[in-house]
Amino acid sequence: MNRILRGAFFGVVVGDALGGPVESMTAEEIKGKYGVFKEITGGGRQGLEPGEWTDDTRMTLDVARGILANPAYPLEEIGHNFLRWYQSGPRDIGTTTRESIGNYMKTGNWREASRKTAQTLNKMDSNGGLMRTLPVSLGYWQDMQKIAKWAAEICLMTHYSYDSATCCIFYNLLVRLAGNGGDKRQMVSRALELTDGYCSEMSILPSKFFWHIIRSVQKGARPVAPRGNSLDTLAASVQAFLNNQNFEDTLVDVVSRGEDTDTAGCITGGLAGTYYGFEAIPQRWLKAIRDSEDIEDICRLFEAYWRHKGLSA
Repeated sequence: MNRILRGAFFGVVVGDALGGPVESMTAEEIKGKYGVFKEITGGGRQGLEPGEWTDDTRMTLDVARGILANPAYPLEEIGHNFLRWYQSGPRDIGTTTRESIGNYMKTGNWREASRKTAQTLNKMDSNGGLMRTLPVSLGYWQDMQKIAKWAAEICLMTHYSYDSATCCIFYNLLVRLAGNGGDKRQMVSRALELTDGYCSEMSILPSKFFWHIIRSVQKGARPVAPRGNSLDTLAASVQAFLNNQNFEDTLVDVVSRGEDTDTAGCITGGLAGTYYGFEAIPQRWLKAIRDSEDIEDICRLFEAYWRHKGLSA
């Protein structure tokens, strides 16, 4: 089975399951209760079972299946998946996502739905678009321009924010570059260059993205806590990726920062899993994951898709 695909998808679910039980705790609270927090436990705000994953992984799988169903235009299939999940009565769903899905059910148009949400909520830069975006890199692996396009489009289905869309573009380009291995700082610099170019092409004009991320990735930069907005979550993830040398330490670093730990774990796990490969994920974490057959299934489907495209890794 493909080491990159399995590393990416299992990285997402392991990071989500590790971070879920300490979501909304501060770094000081985590340290006071656990010392070094590095085991997949249960409990927390959502009352999770050990190894249970959250809406972050659920929506990631919905995006993945939507891309596979119609890679030429995945939004409709992804939207159907979101609706089925929403109508199932999930235990946890972000405010912005909930509002946009509700607006879609009234308007029948995702972009109009997210615009309507933007008129009533002041949280459009929240990280709900970022948390689910990893499959874009894997679905359009051979085409950087399509990675940028669909990363933005899928984010804007629910989160009408140019900063959030740019975070998704940059993250997916960075994941794609991470699949080649090599120097991490060079990857980040290249991803920033590509992001700037593609944003210009698509007339996406972020107000805070570039200064926020560039400031955060400087050597010696102050650690960023992954709060519920896309910029801080992404900055914390990239910092942890740059400042550690293996998968486990990277995940422990970002989750130990507290705040929105399941989403930070999710996107950091996807990035680190792509870079280090499936074999780098600790076995004790993999064994703890519940419903891992869902992740195995999506890996098999993507492996078949990659073979069809002539890809291997």
